[in-house]
Amino acid sequence: MSWIWEIINVPFGWVIRVCNSLVGNHYVFALLLFALIIEIVLLPFGIKQQKNSIKQAKLRPKEMAIRKKYAGRDDNPTKQKMSMEIQELYQKEGYNPMGGCLPLLIQFPIIIALYNIVMNPLKYIVKLEVDVIDRIADVVSSVTGTTYDTVRNINLLADMKGLSYDHFANVEGFTEEMYNNLPNLHMFGGAIDLGATPQFTQFNWLLLIPILTFLSYFFSMKMTRKLTYQPMSDDKAMGCSNKIMDLMMPLFSVFIAFSVPAALGVYWIFKSLLGVVKQLVLKYAMPIPTFTEEDYKAAEKEMNIRPEKTPRTKSGKVVRSLHHIDDEDFEDTREAAIKRREALEAQQAEEQAKKAEKADKSMLGGASVKKDDRNEKNKEKKAKKESKDEISPEGKVNDNGDNDNNDNKDGE
Repeated sequence: MSWIWEIINVPFGWVIRVCNSLVGNHYVFALLLFALIIEIVLLPFGIKQQKNSIKQAKLRPKEMAIRKKYAGRDDNPTKQKMSMEIQELYQKEGYNPMGGCLPLLIQFPIIIALYNIVMNPLKYIVKLEVDVIDRIADVVSSVTGTTYDTVRNINLLADMKGLSYDHFANVEGFTEEMYNNLPNLHMFGGAIDLGATPQFTQFNWLLLIPILTFLSYFFSMKMTRKLTYQPMSDDKAMGCSNKIMDLMMPLFSVFIAFSVPAALGVYWIFKSLLGVVKQLVLKYAMPIPTFTEEDYKAAEKEMNIRPEKTPRTKSGKVVRSLHHIDDEDFEDTREAAIKRREALEAQQAEEQAKKAEKADKSMLGGASVKKDDRNEKNKEKKAKKESKDEISPEGKVNDNGDNDNNDNKDGE
């Protein structure tokens, strides 16, 4: 696999060598020029990505119409059906959601190649052979007492600049012209050595590189999000996730800046700032379309999207669910939530009107109260019983206690 990286490293090393010669061997400006060249080379991919974003933005009215169709329904089957319809819309209109990922994939091998070039400048920038680098390392070690890695020889380059050419006059394959064209890794009069790696324990000007790396990356992510089209998302937590990414990615860049020579951090700073400039140019050269309320209504009419029916029970009453209690706070569900609330209020007003009408009828005598006649019935029963006792058969005692036969005898 090493030969594959050699195919990438060698041409990039040649570009940096040319940039270094154009800026007078000042390595920091060579990195700036190299970052500018990379952005120009990647500009066609940025244009393609912007076109892809414009195509997606043009589909926003139709996508909003589909989302309005399923507004207020948050069950998983409905969400899957809505996502399927949106994907079918993308396929029908020829939009590929993955079309903007190519520039990101291309930048990955560029970063790896640049890392190899920064770590091994004597091979890729100065164009020295491996055996020549080994002899130079022996000479510098004899003076400084430090052992150098000849594969990652950026520290060796930094110490070479502190010695005159007389120390290397006997090194075969290393000429004075090569010595004079060695990249200058120092900034601000030697205050910052781009060949050194920043350390937490060393409080010096070199710590500016990780700090500026964080600020530039954070600024570029914020500006890129504002300058590019942001597609809609079904996940309400996506906004929170974006905020976390806006912080975590710059922090990750700081971690990298403390793990590699400062030269790579400087390139990262230049790349972030130039990326914002490129995106700003694309925004005004190829603006993202915007739409009015009439455009959204026309899309609904074209796609035959009917307004959502207010959910009701089998009895016809409006459903009030706590699942939709905050729908009015969101743009995509606000209209349906307002209709649902108005229908509920109308239903409650109708029920109160019916209750008031029923109460009015009751007060006007529309309903009679049933009379309690239990006492009268008891009196009738008692009277009937008394009449039966007065009319008794012969030979029986009446209420006076006299015998009927004795009354007849006295009469005779």
